[in-house]
Amino acid sequence: MKKIIFFSSVLLLFSACKEDKVTPPIEQIEYLQITMQPTFGAEDLILDQTYTTAEGYGVQFTDLKCYFTRIANGSKILCDAALYDFRENGTLLFKKEGNKNDFKDLIGYLGVDILYNHSDPSAFENDNPLNIAIANDMHWDWNPGYIFMKVEAKVDTLNDGIANFNHFVVFHIGGDSFIQPFSFTAINWVPIAPDKNVFPLKLDMQKFLQNNGQTIDLKTEHISHSAAGQEALSQKVIENFNAAISSY
Repeated sequence: MKKIIFFSSVLLLFSACKEDKVTPPIEQIEYLQITMQPTFGAEDLILDQTYTTAEGYGVQFTDLKCYFTRIANGSKILCDAALYDFRENGTLLFKKEGNKNDFKDLIGYLGVDILYNHSDPSAFENDNPLNIAIANDMHWDWNPGYIFMKVEAKVDTLNDGIANFNHFVVFHIGGDSFIQPFSFTAINWVPIAPDKNVFPLKLDMQKFLQNNGQTIDLKTEHISHSAAGQEALSQKVIENFNAAISSY
């Protein structure tokens, strides 16, 4: 009888120990993402749709791409490199692990930091936006380095009531001297899920063309590959593009 009582006591003690064991909670991974919606003034921009410039030209934007690098808050890096490709990826710029309280301010570059700009594009990891398979036409073979921003469009400059979009705009801006710093302070991260917050940006292509008196006339200023002799237009184009980016 005593053996049975002892054995029962051991079983109760073992059972109590098992019940007292607490399983540690699974740590929830938080994500931060940045989006960028192109607009034309107050209207969301759609590729291949016609908009009217200040000069009365009809313009259809066909490609909007750019690189951002070294996106950080002080020494805390959120994203080393991100490729924005509106036609292929929509408004998403990137999604990374991060806590919104660590990134209330952000600084970085529009363009590819000199640390990476002349690296071998095939040496980056396969999922790195700077890898040649992802960069694709955003890297120059003939001039080692990346295209920082690309705007392509078709324009009807005649304003005669007949749709004739036969005037082509090609802005391919790159080169170490054209990189543009950017900064955002007191960021309002918007929760879109329990584990996800977003910082929405907009790219106003109307402001790109008309930036506080720094106008791009698409009839006379429509091509730059950042080559010699194109420095003034290249600088204006990337400055206007950077100025056209703001919180949404």
